[in-house]
Amino acid sequence: MVRLEKVVLQGFKSFKRPTSMAFPSNFAVVTGPNGCGKSNVGDSISFVLGKTSPKHLRAKKAQDLIFHGSKNKKPSDYAKVNLMFSNGSKVLPFDEKEISVSRRLNKAGISSYKLNGKISTRQRILDIFIQARMNPGGHNMIRQGDVTKVIEMNPVERREVIDEISGIKEYDEKRNHALKQLEKVEEKVREAEIILEQKEEIIEKMRKDRDSALEYRNLTNELELVKSTIVWKEFTSSEKNIGSLEKNIEEKEGGLEKLEKEIKGIDREMEEKDREMESLMKEVMKKDQVEITKKISKIESSLDSKENLIRSNEREIERLTEMVKNLSTMKGTPDHLKPVLELKGVHGFVKDLIIVPDKYRVSAEVAGGTHMNDIVVDTLGTAIHCVKYLKEEKIGRARFLPLDKIRSSPKPSLPQGTLGWLSELIHHDREYIPVVEYVFGRTACVNDIDKAKKIAEKNRIRMVTIDGDIFETSGAVFGGHYIRQAKPETKKYLKEKEKLDEENHILRMEIEELKEKLKEMRKGVKETGTFDFERKRAKIKEEIEALRDKRSGTYDKRMNLQEELNRFKINKARYEANFDNLRIQWEEHKKTWKSLENKEIYQKKSVSSLKDREKEILESISSIGPVNLKAIEEFEILYEEFEEFRERVEKISEEKESVIKSITEIENRKREVFMQTLEDMGKLFKKIYSDLTKGEAELGLDDPMDINSGLLISAQPPNKKLLYIDAMSGGEKVLTALAFLFTIQRYKPSPFYLLDEIDAALDRPNTRRVVDMIKSQSKDVQFIIISHNNEMVKAADIVYGISMEDGESKVMGLKLPEN
Repeated sequence: MVRLEKVVLQGFKSFKRPTSMAFPSNFAVVTGPNGCGKSNVGDSISFVLGKTSPKHLRAKKAQDLIFHGSKNKKPSDYAKVNLMFSNGSKVLPFDEKEISVSRRLNKAGISSYKLNGKISTRQRILDIFIQARMNPGGHNMIRQGDVTKVIEMNPVERREVIDEISGIKEYDEKRNHALKQLEKVEEKVREAEIILEQKEEIIEKMRKDRDSALEYRNLTNELELVKSTIVWKEFTSSEKNIGSLEKNIEEKEGGLEKLEKEIKGIDREMEEKDREMESLMKEVMKKDQVEITKKISKIESSLDSKENLIRSNEREIERLTEMVKNLSTMKGTPDHLKPVLELKGVHGFVKDLIIVPDKYRVSAEVAGGTHMNDIVVDTLGTAIHCVKYLKEEKIGRARFLPLDKIRSSPKPSLPQGTLGWLSELIHHDREYIPVVEYVFGRTACVNDIDKAKKIAEKNRIRMVTIDGDIFETSGAVFGGHYIRQAKPETKKYLKEKEKLDEENHILRMEIEELKEKLKEMRKGVKETGTFDFERKRAKIKEEIEALRDKRSGTYDKRMNLQEELNRFKINKARYEANFDNLRIQWEEHKKTWKSLENKEIYQKKSVSSLKDREKEILESISSIGPVNLKAIEEFEILYEEFEEFRERVEKISEEKESVIKSITEIENRKREVFMQTLEDMGKLFKKIYSDLTKGEAELGLDDPMDINSGLLISAQPPNKKLLYIDAMSGGEKVLTALAFLFTIQRYKPSPFYLLDEIDAALDRPNTRRVVDMIKSQSKDVQFIIISHNNEMVKAADIVYGISMEDGESKVMGLKLPEN
């Protein structure tokens, strides 16, 4: 155990000369009259232990701690105090059994420390003393007024003493540090959440752009797939159709050759019958009935001629009827849509509302394409009504152009070298300007493909040549031989048909008259005896007529077969012309077609359904509006940054939760330590008070659930009721306060205790009680007591008397015999 063995003072306060005070026993009393300087002994010990504030050493400034002289004595140049400690138990971290610690203060206010005669620092001295539970502000040193302070403290201030004793100040420091950290973290969280919210707004906007771009990309991919599938199906279908047509043409040509041979055979038979008739006529010429026979032959010949003419006219009428029908088909008017033209507000097909100069007719047909069969209506409402009508009647589908809604895109500047915008080369009524501009407005007309090529090198516009070659803005070129449709002349053919019908009517009337006349003449032949001759002639004639009818039927078959053959050849030519375009288109799509997915699904669909889907996709793309395709990549980059930032925010939030958890743990641990200290000190206080007074006492919180509430000190002296310290009498307060201070000292034992006039306010019986306790405790602990109470002096093992002479304190030591 560490003990304070000796104190040596020089120039410290009232001690001018070197003054040594040894403490060989555990109960020493320093006594003397008031003002003799005995409390300066306690100040000197505090001075060496590290007290820095002059106020705590009962001085106004540091220089006041140096002996200031008197009338006959000079002031000292410095103040010096040396403390000697025994270190037999090696509590202090030294091998020496005795440790010397000194402090010197000069007039400049500069202190210096020495440890075993070697210069040291105050901090090192403090670190060494703290190991032995000695510190300048420790409760092992009760100075003048400390008892009164305890009495005058409010409950919260007394509780703060428990805080200090329990060491929870360390937890408060940790909590305060954690609270500061929490404040910083919360600020980070607030800032991060604001930034995160802003980023979320940006992300949501970018997400919409990204979704639009993805939808656009998916639609364009599907559009490419649909277009490629349409081209593939039309290309393969056209290829098959051409093969089928070639086979049909070959069959028809074979049939035609066979019919030609049959007709030639019939012609030979007819020639033979004609020779027979000629021979018969020669015989008749030898007889008398030549004249009547000639007349009959002439009438019969006339009949044959007229009947042949009727048959010829009928064939021509049939041909004209077919021509009118073919012309209607070539014009491209969808017959199934004609009922729509009868509805109110419908103006007609585009092709019927414009007049195209013959020079530009091919250009207009190619540039207009399917738009030529678009139906022009007055309003959007009419268009919707027509669509509903087509659905209800299940007629088909059509594209309608409402005059009140249809608008064309602004035209670019017209390049030099063109013939003009096609819309300006076509004639039409003013009310159809929006329609014509919509269909033809952005297509320029040029002379030939070479001219178009030169213009395309510097300009990106849609062009059509006089021959029908198309230059698209995408860069695609469509062209080749264009089969020009015949100019419709339906009225002319209908007039010719009516004329032939009228001619046939007259011929039939003439034939009837001739037949009546022939009938009369044949009666005359029977009467004149030339009946046998006439019978033979009629039989040959009948055979000739039969052959003629057979030839006519065969010829009709040949004509029909020829027409079919011509139709097949025309269709083949059309397919071949379209096939070239399709082949060019297929070559363009072929590369991408191989890499496209889900081809099988679209290959199963019809061309019409694919074209409907193509239209739907184009409408969807149009409805999307402007698209930033870079938004997909930009969104991914921004979203990745956003996720990284959100993870950082989450980590900050986790850090915040960790700090809050740490604060909670600190508070819980603080409460545990405090309550344990309070419980242990309560037991000690109860015992010490009982030893002093034989009464009961206890320590408790004003609010047991709140460790920050006030500390209540209550005591019950013998034969009295339990009172709080604030309600006790003066002596009871002092005794209770001493019991509290002794409890503190006992809870955290120190190598020695310095008690300065703790008995000043006690009466003799109570002083005796305190003396007895100190005497009892001094067996184990060292007490240095400053007092002028006789009871205290008499009980001490060694007494130092302090006196004052000419402003200087002097010491006289006296060791008392053991009782």
